[in-house]
Amino acid sequence: MTQFDSQISSLKQSAKPRRVEGTAANLLTLDNAGPIQMGFWVPNRVWATAKFLVPLRDYIAQKKRAGTLTPMRPQVTEFKAWVTEHSVYRMWVNSMIEQANAYVLTLDEATLEQIKDEDGDTVWIKSYDSFFEILNEIVTTSSSFNATAQVGTPMNGFLAVSMATEAGVALFHDTTFNLQFKKVLDAWNAFLKSADSLDKLDIDDPEKAGSWISKAAWDAGVWNEMECDPTKPGYGFDSWNSFFIRKFVPGARPFQGDPATQINIGCETTPWQYENDLAFETDFWIKDVNYSLLDIFAGRAQWAEHFKGGQIYQGFLSATHYHRWNAPLDGKLVRSWVQPGTYFAQRPGQGEGTGTWEGTESQPYLGHVAARAIFIFEHPACGYVALICIGMVEVSTCVIEPQFIVGEGAAPVSISRGTEIGHFEFGGSTHMMVFQRDRVRLEQWAIDAVQHQNDPQPTKMGSVIATALRQPRAK
Repeated sequence: MTQFDSQISSLKQSAKPRRVEGTAANLLTLDNAGPIQMGFWVPNRVWATAKFLVPLRDYIAQKKRAGTLTPMRPQVTEFKAWVTEHSVYRMWVNSMIEQANAYVLTLDEATLEQIKDEDGDTVWIKSYDSFFEILNEIVTTSSSFNATAQVGTPMNGFLAVSMATEAGVALFHDTTFNLQFKKVLDAWNAFLKSADSLDKLDIDDPEKAGSWISKAAWDAGVWNEMECDPTKPGYGFDSWNSFFIRKFVPGARPFQGDPATQINIGCETTPWQYENDLAFETDFWIKDVNYSLLDIFAGRAQWAEHFKGGQIYQGFLSATHYHRWNAPLDGKLVRSWVQPGTYFAQRPGQGEGTGTWEGTESQPYLGHVAARAIFIFEHPACGYVALICIGMVEVSTCVIEPQFIVGEGAAPVSISRGTEIGHFEFGGSTHMMVFQRDRVRLEQWAIDAVQHQNDPQPTKMGSVIATALRQPRAK
């Protein structure tokens, strides 16, 4: 018996009673995955494993047998060597793999049957080496369109089980590990900015597997009111990343309302959550304590203080939608910066039950720990307003346009609503808008955000989100 077989046998003997899936009304399936659900960040882990991860795993196994496995990129080779040479991180990676496999073995028999590999093993990541082989396959290809919740986020799909284990939570909260892992994400980002990444925008074969210009992609709203030229190679884009940050056609998103008294939404988002009377500091990692201003603003107390007792709106950006950020008001940009952070962390101890979507539930938590771009504006009537654009999983890059980077103590920059100020690169994301106490009245759709989480379409960028409670100050 091999060491691997011995581990699997041990796991089977110690497995807890089977988890039976499919009884929860909100459990994601192919039948109920509409355009918004398709873009949700992390679905139920079991569903993701059975429906998305297994074909990728089996495809890589076939390539390995045929001797056609993609050569390992230098950055992945270096990352594997670094993990191997540092015993603590090698221990965590191995523990994460073992814990993920142990979790899978607790599933119901029907799901286990779907997950089995060619050897009959009910396991996702077969070995330490397999982990890096799968990682390499992902970062040497462009992201595929598909009719699943993992559309556009294959690495998130790969890690959906692992990242939620005890070892995975520890690993992906570790600053040193994240710095090393970001080198792999950066290599993937570089590939996605190259012409080689355009294989799934092939005008000569629009219905090829994973095509972003297929009829299914059009039906899912990928191209709704977006700029493109179907007569040109790559639909007129020079890389997959250029396609990902595609723009709306001119005039598609006019900014509404009165700029003298109102604030607009600067991202195209599906409402997710609202909270009033914000605390300056809380234990944000505890269940149902969602926002801590000091941590959202990365410990910069002088800015967090402005929003104590105020309001926050959070919205979700699907991987299929618009990923640029636009100024939400006419006024001044007084401070902005990119805050480094985690990439695949989720809230510790969040737990999981049937139908739980742990990634989307972690969105408020990610606003405190994930890589994010932070903008603080000042409006004559509405006071200080913050826009925080938060990267999720693959979205490791938040880009602020150079002219809108305002350092501490620098002179404010005049801004007009609708001006493009930055963008995400790659994947689904989330964003927050924070308002001062007693300065604005939010629109009812924002206050009732949790009731709109399953809206079939996102709230359009340029919609009014807040109106001043006071008259504008005289100039």
